Amino acid sequence: MVNLAVSEVNGCDYCLAAHTAIAQMNGFTQEQTLELRAGKASFQTSYNALAGLAKNITENRGRADKAVVDSFLAAGYTQENLVDTIVLVGDKTISNYLHNTTQVPVDFPAVEPLGA
Repeated sequence: MVNLAVSEVNGCDYCLAAHTAIAQMNGFTQEQTLELRAGKASFQTSYNALAGLAKNITENRGRADKAVVDSFLAAGYTQENLVDTIVLVGDKTISNYLHNTTQVPVDFPAVEPLGA
């Protein structure tokens, strides 16, 4: 969930393709992966809070909106989960930057841009 939302914001074709394939291998539908890429998950409240936070942190360069953090915590996540999510966003951002800069050929099925 975090990887899809962060990779969408950062525009990483390689990571979007890889994490979409992995999500679908783990039982997420095409529609669900598209929602997660958009930082949403109408199919599960806790996933919605997690994907939304990951997107918000990435879009705001680490300065998450208080309301988004509060929603994340209200969904049942802890301060420890918040720290873990921030670390995941940072890790995925580094990977996105690596792939965006080096232009490693995508060896997973390509994904369509959101809204296409």
